[in-house]
Amino acid sequence: MLLGNQLEINGETLFKGLKKDNLTFEEVFKDIIRFIEADKDSSYRISVGTDSQVGSKTVFVSCILVHRVGKGAIGFLHKCEMQRPVTNLREKIYLETCASLQLAYLFDESKIKRIHEALGPDRHSEGITFEFHIDIGTKGQTKSLINEMVGMVKGLNFIPKIKPESYCASAFADRYTKAM
Repeated sequence: MLLGNQLEINGETLFKGLKKDNLTFEEVFKDIIRFIEADKDSSYRISVGTDSQVGSKTVFVSCILVHRVGKGAIGFLHKCEMQRPVTNLREKIYLETCASLQLAYLFDESKIKRIHEALGPDRHSEGITFEFHIDIGTKGQTKSLINEMVGMVKGLNFIPKIKPESYCASAFADRYTKAM
């Protein structure tokens, strides 16, 4: 969703699943819970990330990826277009990171608690990690932004990941900035 020249992701934002379109965050969340409850013995990595593609306008794709470690994954995407090219690298990465922050904040304390409960009482405090994937790395022009962007996300219950470990932003979202 675009608010003026700023991205806004909230409870009304619509997502696309790989099999369904126009899902609210509540519907996405229910799918995540069903996916976890279907295999309570597995470990899970829940990642959020955003990537963008600049042309005559800028296309942002924010993603939620739920990886059942070693056994597959489900993913959800939200696409937003800014009607101008974002050519400043710092602004582009900042907008991507802010979009991911908004997405991460949708996983409030009650939702995180519910995710842990989905694994059952024996594994309530283990088996789930929350990752925040930022499309920056130690090589290339984005390396100067690492401290700034990682610092923005340290206060969340998400573990910041950068390239090459930030696959939710640098691979999953990247694929859909071009394909949607």
